[in-house]
Amino acid sequence: MSMQADQLSALLDRQQITDVIHRYCRAADRLDVDLFRTTFWDDGGFDGGPAEGPAVEIISHLFETLIPDMWETSQHSVSNILIDIDGDRAFVEMHLNAFHLSYPTHASRAALMGEQNALAACFKDDDVIEFIFGGRYIDVFERRMGEWRILRRKIVPGFNQVRLYTGIRDGGQYDLLHHRSSRDRSDPAYSR
Repeated sequence: MSMQADQLSALLDRQQITDVIHRYCRAADRLDVDLFRTTFWDDGGFDGGPAEGPAVEIISHLFETLIPDMWETSQHSVSNILIDIDGDRAFVEMHLNAFHLSYPTHASRAALMGEQNALAACFKDDDVIEFIFGGRYIDVFERRMGEWRILRRKIVPGFNQVRLYTGIRDGGQYDLLHHRSSRDRSDPAYSR
């Protein structure tokens, strides 16, 4: 291949990896098991939590049973994506900011911040909290049959912020906007 063809191939690889990263974020926010399955290889998984074992095998339980009771909504954003491709492997690091909004229950707040922390914070029974998690994803991607997916993902905490949620859900600007976010395929992102 010519140098220009090599550069074009590297750009296409980087774009495919970036697309996988963004699909992962949508899958996490929409609790979309099928979309999540397009981001990890069948033998791929998390290294050091949140669960052990092949990610595609554990995600149904997480998305369908645990997470829906833990928080009402989330928004995962990634930035500063660094991709180092070495043949059919890529080593990827990115910054992560994940915003989670609790339900107005102690159980939801405790799931987000830990039982002892939730008790010590002295929130009222119906308080809703914002839990903002900042950290990094450190991934090993692998290319198989021309397709890139995550083989291993480390989630590395950097900081968090917990505070009482004071946002609005109707009135003002909200009354002018007709679409609402949902944690499934009824979300506006899925309508074409």
